[in-house]
Amino acid sequence: MSPFDRLVRIADRLAVVKAGSAVADRTIHQAIDRSGPVPPYTTDEAAARTLLPSGFEWITATFAAGRVYAPCRRSGRDADTLPFPHHGQWGRTLPLSMCGAAMRAWALLAKA
Repeated sequence: MSPFDRLVRIADRLAVVKAGSAVADRTIHQAIDRSGPVPPYTTDEAAARTLLPSGFEWITATFAAGRVYAPCRRSGRDADTLPFPHHGQWGRTLPLSMCGAAMRAWALLAKA
C-alpha cells in the first residue's frame, strides 16, 4: 500500500469512528513519521491542530446535525479572489474531523 493510500485510509476510518482512541493516535503519529510521546490527537483539539504539514492552515470549522467539518488549505490562499481547493473531513467530533483533514493534507504531499 502506498503512503497516499494509507493516509487516505486512515482519514476514511476517522470519518466513521464514534470516538478517538489511543490506537488511532498512535496510528496517526506513525503515519506522519513523528517520534516521541504520542499526543491525544483524536480527543484533544489543541493536539489535533499540530497535525498539519508545514505550509498549511486551518479554516473555520462547520458544525451541523451533530457532526463537524474541519477544513484546511495551503497557507495564504485567501489573499486573492480565486477559489483554491481545501482538504476537509466530516467527523463526530472536532478533533476527529481535524485529524482526518490533516491526514488528507499529508496524503496530498505523499502523492506529489
